[in-house]
Amino acid sequence: MSYTQEIKDKLNELTIEMGDKCNSIGYGYKEKNGKITKEKSFVFMFEKKKPLSELSDEEIIPSSIIVGDTEITTDVIEGTVSPTSYEACPSSFYLWSTDTELNPDGATTPTNQSKIRPLKGGVEINNQRTPFAGTLGFIAVDNQTNSLVGVTNAHVMCDIPFIASEPGRGVVELFNDNISQPFQSSNITTDRIGKTKRYVPLYSNANYSINQYVDGALVALDEDEIDLNECYKFEGLSFTTAPPFATTEEIDDLINNNWDFFSAGRTTGAKGEGETKLKFLGYYNVGVPYILSIPELPSPSNPFGTFIDRSVSIKDTIAYIASASTTTSGNVCFYPINSGDSGSALLAEINGQLKIIGLCFAGSSVNGQKVIGYACRIDKVAEILNISAFTGQTVNFTDLNDPRTYIVNSLSSESATTINGITYHHMGSFYPV
Repeated sequence: MSYTQEIKDKLNELTIEMGDKCNSIGYGYKEKNGKITKEKSFVFMFEKKKPLSELSDEEIIPSSIIVGDTEITTDVIEGTVSPTSYEACPSSFYLWSTDTELNPDGATTPTNQSKIRPLKGGVEINNQRTPFAGTLGFIAVDNQTNSLVGVTNAHVMCDIPFIASEPGRGVVELFNDNISQPFQSSNITTDRIGKTKRYVPLYSNANYSINQYVDGALVALDEDEIDLNECYKFEGLSFTTAPPFATTEEIDDLINNNWDFFSAGRTTGAKGEGETKLKFLGYYNVGVPYILSIPELPSPSNPFGTFIDRSVSIKDTIAYIASASTTTSGNVCFYPINSGDSGSALLAEINGQLKIIGLCFAGSSVNGQKVIGYACRIDKVAEILNISAFTGQTVNFTDLNDPRTYIVNSLSSESATTINGITYHHMGSFYPV
């Protein structure tokens, strides 16, 4: 059965029904005896898989679920990750790693962490006010102003990506922050590539009925850092043509094909063109722990305060894995993604044409090693952030010296508001002067 709106609706219904009892619920490939099969199934992931004798009737997952006229089997998996069988890919996939079992020759820092000019996708960035580094996934066009923007995750661009009204959020504003490339604690003049523009504020899992599809943000780019003939490329990948966004139909049809995926991130570098390939696993509603608040205000001895986590449910994501010709059939490899790769673009070669299919934002781990990557669908990213692919069309650049503000005297629950025909986007909260 193809991935249809009926299945999406059923996944959302099951997510609300299960709440925090389940780590994730997806529609993808079923496991049998620890191996991935090609049988399509609803996959439930739990911390601990209990014997049926220890479960109440209400806790037992049915063996199948009816969607429309189709009966779809279920799969119950123990732990925080699926699948249960994993191994190392060829060492060429782990050049970045200091783990001698994965990479016996010693780590080599990916060029993605270098200063890259002119700017392109797949390079290291950070908000100079925060201690975190992530990835600038790709360059796109902000439809609201027809200006060129960098696309990354909200949790990369800001340390607390929650809506201001979220309980316990703390006081953090994002307005007019400098974004640097590469990661720097200083050198704003030489390393700044732009400023924060807008992001999709998130809600915690207090209400599973909220439909959240995107962890995304836009960086207003400095024109001096851009070459329009280079900016659509990706550091470490050989593609030289500007990739369009995949359509909804193409993304829904990923499960029926075996397209190769590609990505370039600041930690693991470029992936997918070598011996190890990135492949589709399923469509998942996932719970991800995000930094929520700073209970203690920053101080000289603790400049970034004290962070806590709260889970966020992101729905209808693309789950992907790593595999090579040497990988045991049904198994997957470690590290299709790693910390710092957040914000990477996920691309696929669909019918011979390279297209952006998603924005990577998280991964599932076993024993501290990632084995599944998750990406927000590009059709949702494009819709919610109001962007389009840059493929060489005429564009503008944001005036970084003339930001407009509209201050609301409350902890607003609106992601945007329009005043006198101008749309202002949520940019956090701050202490009144």
